[in-house]
Amino acid sequence: MKYIKKIPPTDGDFSNMLISTGWKKIKEPSNLNEAIFKSIPFMIINGIIFMVIAYCIYPPIEEFINSKNSISITLNINIMTILYIAITFLFMTIHELIHACFIPDFLKSDKTYWGINVLFGFVCTTEKIKKSRYIIISIMPFILLSIIFPLILSTFGLLNEFILFLCLLNAMGSCVDCLNIWIILRQAPNGSYIINNGVETYYK
Repeated sequence: MKYIKKIPPTDGDFSNMLISTGWKKIKEPSNLNEAIFKSIPFMIINGIIFMVIAYCIYPPIEEFINSKNSISITLNINIMTILYIAITFLFMTIHELIHACFIPDFLKSDKTYWGINVLFGFVCTTEKIKKSRYIIISIMPFILLSIIFPLILSTFGLLNEFILFLCLLNAMGSCVDCLNIWIILRQAPNGSYIINNGVETYYK
């Protein structure tokens, strides 16, 4: 796995090579903004799923929802605010690293890349990946960070509002991953392989 400063663009020569060797292009959003817009339904669904889980495992959530008191928010910039922002950024980076951990032989791969920019961390790969593994790679950050993680913390009494916020943010932020899963399930046949090339995806 190699470090890069930004997500690599689509390689036109690589795309032509894939098409010439029998790979078929997935019909998908052509850029991140379009992908985010089309994944809004998954953002809502994921948020609802997480809030149902939170309602069941964290009693103060029920008290908050049933409260008739008005809500007031005060923003104070101090060292704790900076710490919370740093933890949020770290949580988002962990999301990407979980993707990487499920890529076969990711540490030895020279086709898998990771990086961090001002807003977020990212992981990408041009490895040939089986459809079933691709789905696992895509969904695991949502399952581990927004379902299993809060359940474990709740068991030990360590769950709090800030952690719930992080888990909700991760759940809703997994919407593009879920959109990708939906697209792959509908277009790529079972047993096929998937290759990413920038914003393009191919199957064979």
